[in-house]
Amino acid sequence: MTEPGAHEAAALISQRLAVAEETLRALRAGEADAIVMDSQQGEQRIYTLETKDRPYRSLVERMSEGAALVDAGGLVVYANRRLAALLGVPLERLQGSPFSDWMDESERTLLLGRLATAASGGHREHTLRQGDGAGVPVLVGISDTAEPGGLLRCVTVTDLSQQKAQQHQVDQLNAALTDRLAELRRVNDDLEVEKVRVEEVNLRLQEVNAELQSVNSELEKVNDSVRGFTAVAAHDLRSPLVSIIGFSTILTEKWADVSEDDRRRFVATIDRQSHKMSGLIDDLLTVSSIEGGALDTRPEHVVVAEAISQCLETTGDHTAGVSISCSPDLVVRADPQHLGRIIDNYLQNAMKYGEPPVRIEAARRGGLVDIRVSDHGPGVPQEFVSRLFGKFARADTAGTKTKHGTGLGLSIVQGLAEANGGLARYEPGDSRGSCFIVELPAGDSEPG
Repeated sequence: MTEPGAHEAAALISQRLAVAEETLRALRAGEADAIVMDSQQGEQRIYTLETKDRPYRSLVERMSEGAALVDAGGLVVYANRRLAALLGVPLERLQGSPFSDWMDESERTLLLGRLATAASGGHREHTLRQGDGAGVPVLVGISDTAEPGGLLRCVTVTDLSQQKAQQHQVDQLNAALTDRLAELRRVNDDLEVEKVRVEEVNLRLQEVNAELQSVNSELEKVNDSVRGFTAVAAHDLRSPLVSIIGFSTILTEKWADVSEDDRRRFVATIDRQSHKMSGLIDDLLTVSSIEGGALDTRPEHVVVAEAISQCLETTGDHTAGVSISCSPDLVVRADPQHLGRIIDNYLQNAMKYGEPPVRIEAARRGGLVDIRVSDHGPGVPQEFVSRLFGKFARADTAGTKTKHGTGLGLSIVQGLAEANGGLARYEPGDSRGSCFIVELPAGDSEPG
């Protein structure tokens, strides 16, 4: 779309150009010897034949629109400098060239038709091609004028580039405004929804604040557990080392002075303390492997009754009163070492923190096998149950304060159970005490 002012200006210019060309025609035909023109001050000036076409030519040259005369053959016989500048070519190249050279190929037929019929009195938008091939939007007006040499087409060309750019900006602004209005409507709708949610959010914030206070309290407990673990781990590592170093020094420096019985006793102590220290180091390495996802798990079919028996044999006389309920053909699919370690940890906890009788039960439930280790001790404080399988977790009770422990055991059990596709959990005993459970995938047959 073009502004009405551009059409009117182009029409006026075309009209004035036609008058100027008619005056020039009259002068060239000898129909006038002079021209009388009124000045702005009301004075009349007479222009003789020598200068009679100079003002009109100056007018055409100073026009802000392009102007050209095209003969019947379609050649540009005259063009002003504005048209040459608009097309981006020297004036000499423009004059004498076919006007069709400057037409856009898609509009060439239409524009040539207008030139052929001299469709005067109207202006239409077209696209002309500049010297470098770039298109330029223009408003083209065409009228005819008779000359002694034949009929000429008077062509006026108004550059619409700036108007098109401005219109494009307006369109972009309108589109942006439309989008903005739509966005504002959406925002308004969202605000209406948010107004309804404000009270819910406030309530939730109160709940979150309460939760944060609870989390802070839990973090304090975890920090206390970490500090406790550091102290216990340092003690449990240092104590065996002291024994190992002490007895090793005696055996090294005073071998001949030590009796055979003392030698055996010292060596047994060194061996026992070495295994104790090795167990702690193994716990730390296992925790690291679980957290780093580097735990080596090799599941196979394992007979549960055999795994329990091996664990009891390893533990020794302390487990003499432990009762067992397990079918001899009950099989799980798990890493044998992991399964043994899980049962051993549960059993050690029952012996250390619980009270007899201690019982181990195993039974199949659907596609899983439940292995339960229960005791009749004081049980786990309710407030500690949620942290029971956490790292460094140790309940703060009178019974636990007197017993050494790193708080890693149940954390390791949970990691091993999950690595074998199972789950570790806790339940309070039927009447009192604790019941620790591991669920593992059931196997289809005994290992071969």
